[in-house]
Amino acid sequence: MSTTFGVLAIVLYLVTVAHLAVSSRTQPLAPAHPRVPLALWLLGLLAHLAALLPLVVTDTGLNLCLGNALSASLWLVAALLWLTALRHPLAILGVVILPLTALAALAALLCDGDTRYATSAGIDLHILFSALGWAFLALSTAQAAVMAAQHRALHNHHTSGFVRYLPPLFSMEVWLFRMIFIGWLFLGLSLLSGLLFVDDLFAQHLVHKTILSLLAWLIFSILLLGRWRLGWRGTRALAWTTGGFVVLVLAYFGSKLVLEIILGRV
Repeated sequence: MSTTFGVLAIVLYLVTVAHLAVSSRTQPLAPAHPRVPLALWLLGLLAHLAALLPLVVTDTGLNLCLGNALSASLWLVAALLWLTALRHPLAILGVVILPLTALAALAALLCDGDTRYATSAGIDLHILFSALGWAFLALSTAQAAVMAAQHRALHNHHTSGFVRYLPPLFSMEVWLFRMIFIGWLFLGLSLLSGLLFVDDLFAQHLVHKTILSLLAWLIFSILLLGRWRLGWRGTRALAWTTGGFVVLVLAYFGSKLVLEIILGRV
C-alpha cells in the first residue's frame, strides 16, 4: 500500500509541476492561485503522507533511514510552501521544490535501511524542532535561488520568461528573511532541546551533527544580524543563505550518507 500511495504522490507532484509551468504563463500570480495545481499539490501531499507514515512509524521506533529522512523532510518543505502559497503568490516555487520532493518520495520507497530510534517525548520534540528548522531554511534557500535568477535577469534587463510571473523582488526579499528568521529560531530550539534530551552524543554519532548544526545556526545568526544592522541584501544575503544551508544539509544528512551508503552501516 505504501508503494501505491508513493507512486501516486510522485505522479501528482510531477503533474502539478507541469500544470504550474503552463498556468503561470496565462494567469497572474495571486494568493491561493492557480487553484487546480494547488488542489493537485494537496492530493500529492496526502498521498505522500499515507505512503510515508507506515515506513517511518514502526512498532519498534522511528525508522529514519536516509531515504525516509529525506522524504519526511522534503514533505514538510512542500507542505509549508503549499500553506504559504494560500496567502502569498509563491506557488511558482513549486517548480523547484516538488521535483525534489518527488525524488525524495522515490528514495523512501527504495530505502532498505533500518535505522530505528526508540523515542521519548523530549526526543520527539527535538526531532520536531529539527524538522521545522530544516524545512523553513530549505524553503528559504529555494527562494534565494529563484531570487538570484530574478536579480540576474532584472540586472540584464531580461524581463521575459518566468521572471515576469514572480512577485516583486522586494516582496520576495521580505518573505525570504521572515522564513530565515523562523528557521533560525527552530534550529536554535532544536540545538537547545538536543542538549537537554539527548543522553550520549558520542555513542549516537551525533558530535559532528551538533557541531555543524551550531555552525549553521551561527551563519544564519550573522546573516540576520547583517540584515538588521547593515541592511544586507542581494547577492551577499543569498550567498550567506546558501552557505548556511549547505552546512545544515551536511549536518542532517552527511552522517547518514557516510554510514548507510558508503560504509554500509546504520
